[in-house]
Parts: sequence; C-alpha cells; structure tokens
Amino acid sequence: MGIDIDASVVRGLIGLPLEDVVERLLIGVPRDKVEEFIRTRRELVERYWRSRVKLFPDVKAALNELKRSGYLLAVASSSRQERIVEFLEHFGVIGYFDYVSGVKPGVRGKPAPDVILSVLEALNKDPSEAVYVGDKEVDCVASSIAGVDFILIERAPLSSIRSCRPKAKISTLLELPTILKRY
Repeated sequence: MGIDIDASVVRGLIGLPLEDVVERLLIGVPRDKVEEFIRTRRELVERYWRSRVKLFPDVKAALNELKRSGYLLAVASSSRQERIVEFLEHFGVIGYFDYVSGVKPGVRGKPAPDVILSVLEALNKDPSEAVYVGDKEVDCVASSIAGVDFILIERAPLSSIRSCRPKAKISTLLELPTILKRY
C-alpha cells in the first residue's frame, strides 16, 4: 500500500481488534485501500499462523494444574470468536476452557469490557469472583472497566503497563496457582 508505519506504534496496538488498529494506523487512507489491507492481512494470517504461532512452554502445564485445582477457565480475546476457537483446537487446549469469548456482533474487543463481561455472564459469575490474566495494557484497562482483578504476565518485551495497576505480576503461568490461592 506504500504506507510507512513505525513498528513500535504497531506493537503498542497489539491486543486491540483489527478494525481499531486499522482506524488508528490508516488515517486518511481511502476506504477501498483500507478494505484491501484488512482482506490481505486476514489472508496472510490464515496462510501462516499455524507455522508461526506457538504456545508458550508453560501454558499446558499451567492449564492442567488450574483445571485440576477446580478453577473455571475462559478466554476473553479481541480476536474474532471463530479464530480463537480455531487456535485453541489447533494447540489441543480447547478442552481446558469452560467458555471462549471473542469479538462477534454485539461483543466489542478490548479495551471495551465486553469480552470479559460475556465470560462472566456465561459462567454466571460476579466480577469479584474472577481474575483476568493478560500481558498488555489493553487487558488491564478492560478488566478494570469490567470490575475484575488483573494479573499481569510479564513476557518481555511486550508487557508494558502504564495507565493501569495490576493486582499481581507473574513471569510465568506456572506461578498462577500459587497467586490464586491468596484470593
């Protein structure tokens, strides 16, 4: 498309829904070019994600321990609902989750709290009964708006929180069961 975009700006937008990212990056770009960008980006993601996206090494062990301990687990993501389910199935972890919430009609992505509130409603839980674990500022903001405590997983260099205060910080998901016992 011939547009120069600062990579640090893009990194700062990770976690937002694609439409929000495009709105912030492609200011003044004609609508047909924006639609072309969205279409091309979705095609590239579909073509390459299976070979490029990996689970962090601690994920399965942590999910196993949390489930064994009796916790309800859910995903609240700014990705499209069907994409999240596809990822979770591909990595063999969908069975750990009691509910999956993503962007769909009537459910906005973060920083709006919709994906988190959708989980709470589906699982019939009060915000005080939940914690949200994330690695982005947008995660912290959305959980705060939803009234849910936030735990920051610091997977450097992408974990930078400036405008929101997490209840706890962890460097690996394996720390989560110990942190949750304090609640």
